[in-house]
Amino acid sequence: MHFEKGIFRSGLVTTAVVAGTLHLTSATAQALNFSFRFSGNMSCMRPVPVSNAPISGSGTGVMNPDGSVTAEISQSLLVFSTSLRFDSKLGPSVTAVPGGTGQVRVAGKQSLKFIWNLPNNTLIVTVNVRGQSCTAAFQANLLAGKSEYTFFDGSMYHYCGRPVMTASSCEVR
Repeated sequence: MHFEKGIFRSGLVTTAVVAGTLHLTSATAQALNFSFRFSGNMSCMRPVPVSNAPISGSGTGVMNPDGSVTAEISQSLLVFSTSLRFDSKLGPSVTAVPGGTGQVRVAGKQSLKFIWNLPNNTLIVTVNVRGQSCTAAFQANLLAGKSEYTFFDGSMYHYCGRPVMTASSCEVR
C-alpha cells in the first residue's frame, strides 16, 4: 500500500505495495515489474458533499533483487487526484508522501503491501504474485477513535465514508 495525480489519496491509496517475483529469495536475480488498477465508489461529507462518487487508482512498480522497490501510484475521487511515489527498501521505514506517510512492507513470500498513512485512516494496496500472474487488493482501515475516512487531494483533506472497491486487476510484466 499509490500510489501523477490520480489514485485515492487516503492511504492507498494508499499506498501500494510487491516483492522479487515477490518471492524474496536470492534465487531470483532479476527485477519484477508489475502494474495494478482498482475502482470503486465512496461518499464524502465535507468540504464538498457527494454521494457514491467514483474512485479509481492505478500503479506501476519495480522490485529489484536487492530489495529496493520503486512504485508510482495514482488515485482519484471525482475531479480530485493525487500521486504517491514509493522509492525505498522493503521494511518498516516510513517516507513522506502527500498528505501523510508511506511504506512498503513484505506481507509474505509472494506479497507486498503499499501503505498510505493518513490522519484518520490507512489505505493499503496488497499485491500478490504467483509465477507470471498476480492479484491486487485494496483496503481502508479506520484508526481507533476516528469515524470518517480522509482523502487528500494535494491541497486539502476530504472527510468521507468507507470506500467500496468494485474491481481490481494486476499484471506482471
